[in-house]
Amino acid sequence: MDSIEKIGAHIAQDKARIDFKWDENISTVLPVIKKEALGIIEANQEIISAFSDEEKEERYWEIRGFSRVPCGGTHLRKTAEIGEIELKRKNVGKNKERIEIYVSESSI
Repeated sequence: MDSIEKIGAHIAQDKARIDFKWDENISTVLPVIKKEALGIIEANQEIISAFSDEEKEERYWEIRGFSRVPCGGTHLRKTAEIGEIELKRKNVGKNKERIEIYVSESSI
């Protein structure tokens, strides 16, 4: 799979989204992305939440070996707490694709 440039993201209570610069239909790679995500979820890895800048009260969460991202207000301790996910494609414009991520009601 080619490298995909992330150009935006948002986390909300009901769903999250990640926007990419991508000139193809990203739905062709959704099964691979979902498989990888479920592997991380099922591994029940620790999720670290800490301050990147205490003075500015800027926080992050990190899954070692995977990613560190600014905190979106979600404070899980382990990846298995995420539960089942669904991924949906949304085309947001020329050369821009969005993956919307939904968790099951029992995970919220």
